[in-house]
Amino acid sequence: MNARTCRLQSRALCPCLAFAVILLVTLPRGSYASSTELMSLRTAIQKSGARWTSGETPISRLPPEERRKYLGSRISLMPPPEVSPSSARRAAAVLPRHVDWRDVRGRNWVTPVRDQGPCGSCWAFSSVGTMESVIAIRANNPGLALNLSEQFVLSCSAGGCDGWWMRPAADFLRTSGSVDEGCLPYTGEPSYSCSDRCADWSDRVWKINQWQTVPNDVNAIKSALNQQVLTSAFDVYTDFYYYTGGVYEHVWGEYEGSHAVVLVGYDDIEHAWIAKNSWNTSWGDQGFFKILWGDSGIGREALFFDYSNPCDDDEDGYLDPSCGGTDCDDEDPLVHPDAEEICDGKDSDCDSRLPADEVDGDHDGWPLCNDCDDADAEINPGEIERCGDGIDNDCSGSADDKDADKDGDLALACGGTDCDDENPATHAGAPEICDGLDNDCDGRIPSAERDVDEDSWLICAGDCMDWYASVHPGRSEVCNNGLDDDCDGDIDGNDVECAFSAGACSAAPPAGAASVQPAGGGR
Repeated sequence: MNARTCRLQSRALCPCLAFAVILLVTLPRGSYASSTELMSLRTAIQKSGARWTSGETPISRLPPEERRKYLGSRISLMPPPEVSPSSARRAAAVLPRHVDWRDVRGRNWVTPVRDQGPCGSCWAFSSVGTMESVIAIRANNPGLALNLSEQFVLSCSAGGCDGWWMRPAADFLRTSGSVDEGCLPYTGEPSYSCSDRCADWSDRVWKINQWQTVPNDVNAIKSALNQQVLTSAFDVYTDFYYYTGGVYEHVWGEYEGSHAVVLVGYDDIEHAWIAKNSWNTSWGDQGFFKILWGDSGIGREALFFDYSNPCDDDEDGYLDPSCGGTDCDDEDPLVHPDAEEICDGKDSDCDSRLPADEVDGDHDGWPLCNDCDDADAEINPGEIERCGDGIDNDCSGSADDKDADKDGDLALACGGTDCDDENPATHAGAPEICDGLDNDCDGRIPSAERDVDEDSWLICAGDCMDWYASVHPGRSEVCNNGLDDDCDGDIDGNDVECAFSAGACSAAPPAGAASVQPAGGGR
């Protein structure tokens, strides 16, 4: 019986089609033709209107059984708490539209992309990678460039290359921690003994203080990401292996297993999380990828790590002398042996000498090196510029300026043309971009940037029906409602989602087949 005949039969005959689908995807293949998969995937991307690109990758070229060795996260069945960690909460109204820890305050706080190889140790790489960045962020020192050992976590914990849960992995980092990479280099072999670690390993351990789950809520996760990076897991389908750029969303292929990564940021316009993978820089976008909020279960398991060290009060990575360290001022993260001398009135590099230009003549707390008038305590870089007083209060080099967002255009109150001096993307000379703001200060919001139905999707970002809040690119197609919910250009009965609706047959994979998870798959 062919598929068309099955669709036209009664509900009792529909299982034949489901069985055929299962049979086709489980039959062994003599030779694996990834090019055939890629053609089918690209057709699915085009038809769905998804915003990502696909191509051959080092992972997609592998046989199916080899690909799955690169997964391994197990997602907990326990629900997350109803509230986010207190240290991660922040009012949604004040959250920026874009955060990427690869460029915060002009510095990169994300350690390099690693390669887990054909071992389901993504849970170790995501946990250790998150820990590395969290330590640097809490230390306010991106120059730490930590490279901690995933092999230590793999060999010394109960996890292995067949996968492990994220929460026990986080517990291991809390109780046992990890050493530096040089103490136990990565081999990707679970049989590599924990006893092979370096002799002085106990003196080279880093630990987190505690961890907490973050609720599966966009604002909760965004609030946490404004504080630091997170470790998270999601479901992987065949199409993800072929990702090369854009905002990924599942459009084609079978469930392969679960995978853990490091969330390093988000983008409100694209409605996407930014993540660091552990499949080397030859995969994806230099080893990174973006994924649509909520797609493939992303966000249902996200962990927030807390870090502090009693021998490192200022959390700069350098220990207090009382603990055998060389940090001459363990209360200030900018003061340690390797620090550069900066204009702060302190012996930043711990060489016991204070530069002459760091003397504070007017005793206003600002040393000569950054005080433009060291004879007047009311004039220093910390003073707010007052328009019209003729004094360079903030030592910017010019009087009466007001350029809060440092975009080169002054505020209207000070004679400038910047209509929004809190946003560097908004000023008289700025180009219009798809962000819903009057970037060029011409008093008009472009029609394409208006969000008439207030669903947070702009016309320029792909909202095909801006008068109806339930229609935009991130929505799933709903059969028989007469709307093109997912903006793919087709309505209901013409969509592949609804093609098998007759006789209650669904075009989606059978529920039983979709719920089966391969060994080492996510929990």
